[in-house]
Amino acid sequence: MPVYPMNMDVPAHVPPELVFDYDVYAPGPPESDFFEELYKLKGKAPPIFWTRNNGGHWYVADAKLVNQVLRDSDSFSSRMLVVPRANNPAGEGFTPIHQDPPDHTKYRHHLSVALSRKGVAELAPGVRQLAIELIEGLKPKGGCDFMTDFAFQLPIIVFLRLVDLPEEHRLGLLEEVAKIIRPGSNKAEVIRGLAAYLAPIVHARRENPADDLISWLSLQEIDGARMAEDKLLSMCTLLLIGGLDSVANTLGFFARFLAENPDHRRQIIDNPTAISSVVEELLRRFPTVTAGTGRLCVADQQVGPALVKAGDQVIAPPAMMNFDDTTYPDPLKVDFSRRINSVGTFGQGPHRCVGANLARSELTIFLEEWLTRIPDFRLAAGAPTFQPGINISYTRLMLDWSGA
Repeated sequence: MPVYPMNMDVPAHVPPELVFDYDVYAPGPPESDFFEELYKLKGKAPPIFWTRNNGGHWYVADAKLVNQVLRDSDSFSSRMLVVPRANNPAGEGFTPIHQDPPDHTKYRHHLSVALSRKGVAELAPGVRQLAIELIEGLKPKGGCDFMTDFAFQLPIIVFLRLVDLPEEHRLGLLEEVAKIIRPGSNKAEVIRGLAAYLAPIVHARRENPADDLISWLSLQEIDGARMAEDKLLSMCTLLLIGGLDSVANTLGFFARFLAENPDHRRQIIDNPTAISSVVEELLRRFPTVTAGTGRLCVADQQVGPALVKAGDQVIAPPAMMNFDDTTYPDPLKVDFSRRINSVGTFGQGPHRCVGANLARSELTIFLEEWLTRIPDFRLAAGAPTFQPGINISYTRLMLDWSGA
């Protein structure tokens, strides 16, 4: 893993007691439970602290302060979402994730409509049929690499069908998206490559709309005029990056937990009507987006004990809200009877993930169909291969059910 620059010069407005060096891309020892490491960080570090890693930035470890930062788009802009600064796209970035209200709201509205509960409900039968086909194909084999054979199949094929891109492009696109999500690589170059891949497709759909998400978005209006092609391309590039990674990562953590906890599997099988609660609790315990919720301070603001100055970068991980003891006692424990208020897994504030409905649908269908067909499974020999980054995931997760 590359070592990002450490800025040894701590800004004058940062008091010594708020300096705590922490690397968001190296959260714990190899094969550690990263989420447990996040929880431990809350006990070791100040509620907000300055780390010299990755060029120097603030990191918010307290749930209430995370909520403050993510909801205050007037003081904390989304123009810079990751550290170090060089890893952020040049220019205006992606529409709408790098925009602030009110512009952000105008573009986000169309994505929200497209991925509404109603729209997702219409997709569900196709998602379920695909899940059944994949699982039925795996079942006779007695085992699989869950990441390759299922997690990087189901949600990605669903997304490619949604935007009508060739399914045979799946592996090549996954490789490119991984370079953006993981530490290292020339991210600006990768983004340019993805945009170049999409540009002729976006242009063609805008000229001759068909029955797909890109075409639908191309017909939407912003301030009374049809969405500009450059904004549409930016939005579709963002959708491609998000659609090919996030749910796949979450599926891996769901599968590993259930492989190692047969009692929890039995709870789901015995009480299938409670599956929505199961999904929420597992989403709470395994929030895979942990380093991509940065903000750029644009107006001096007091955040707990810290005076955050204009120009400072801040990482405010909503995952910390999932491990807040005052909201969720014993937060590392998985408890399917737990009352979930609002998980931070999909973000917080104006930039809350518009794909949450689709993600929940895919995760629910996975649990229903997998546990119906393969109720007893375990981890196979060999440790899962863990991959930190902006999003965290397993690149390899071997499961076995040959003796079941």
